[in-house]
Amino acid sequence: MNKQSPLYLAIFLAIVAAIAGGALYAANSATAPIIAANEEKAEKASLLEMYPDASIDDFVSVDASDITPDHPFVDKVYKYGDNVVVFKCSVSGYDGGTVFLVGIDAANDLVDGFKAISNADTKGIGSRITEPEFAESVIGKQASGQLDTISGATYTSTPVVQAINECAVIATEID
Repeated sequence: MNKQSPLYLAIFLAIVAAIAGGALYAANSATAPIIAANEEKAEKASLLEMYPDASIDDFVSVDASDITPDHPFVDKVYKYGDNVVVFKCSVSGYDGGTVFLVGIDAANDLVDGFKAISNADTKGIGSRITEPEFAESVIGKQASGQLDTISGATYTSTPVVQAINECAVIATEID
């Protein structure tokens, strides 16, 4: 077969693509567990930052498979103590989005804790959601009530506040 023929080139390209695809699959298979373990480690560190007197064993993972179809922003759910339900949420924002943990005291409908894990919105504006001032503005407030957004960063903070409000409702349904 002539090396300049379109059939030869198409077969050669298909073989190269198959090899590259296989290499990418192998690399992903090898690194996916490591990435997942690192994400879980970071998440646990954030939980302990929210609740410094706790140990990691105090957080009991809750099966969220019934929650996530109706509330796709909920990534994980933990039960902490008798009344607190901690949600890991991912919401979209102005440019990127925000990943955060929020603890809801289901018995009192109060925000018990808040920790922004990451934010991909505009530095200095949307990224203010990660600063302690926002957490301080919501902790201790009624979780299902009106919570303040960040002036100038409403595209970032509004989805976070809406998710907290919805988590308050979900928290009452978790045993």
